[in-house]
Amino acid sequence: MAINVTTLTNAIGAADTTFVVGSTTNITAPNFTTGVGITYLMVEQEYMLVTAVPVAGTIQVQRGYFGSPATAHGASAVVTIGLPADFPAPPVAVKATQDYLWDIGGAGAPIASATAITVASQFFHITGTTAVNTLNLAPGFTAGGLLWVVFDSTASFGTSGNIGVAVTGAAGKLVVLAYDSGTSKWYSTT
Repeated sequence: MAINVTTLTNAIGAADTTFVVGSTTNITAPNFTTGVGITYLMVEQEYMLVTAVPVAGTIQVQRGYFGSPATAHGASAVVTIGLPADFPAPPVAVKATQDYLWDIGGAGAPIASATAITVASQFFHITGTTAVNTLNLAPGFTAGGLLWVVFDSTASFGTSGNIGVAVTGAAGKLVVLAYDSGTSKWYSTT
């Protein structure tokens, strides 16, 4: 089956699993034993697995499929319909707000350089000249992502703590750090 499209009849909330679409043509209830009838939907950047078509025009789905974020969608949003072969790898769609791409928001408060600093936001400035060797994460802030750091002076990153590769700082220099859970260290990507 080629990819088809329909639209949402009404707006849906992030937790809604039953809703109405303009047409259920090519949307089928799955038989997971045989693999027949498995249908995926994509609305903006959210993937859904169709679990039932109780009546024409109404579908039931599993939200946030392929790890995509389950979000609210407005009435008349385009619904892309396809089989598993039509969605071999979830592409990144583009819309006004990127749900799939990490939004780092605004800059956190500047942090004075020290051998160990505590990080509470993804984007921040480091002031001072002391080499930073350890990045501690504030409670509730999880590792595994990226950090954007701007040096305001000549501070640098050393390797005697949880930083994997030394980075020489200079005023205005942007450094992007990625966390490697295998080594429990931060590495510069720039």
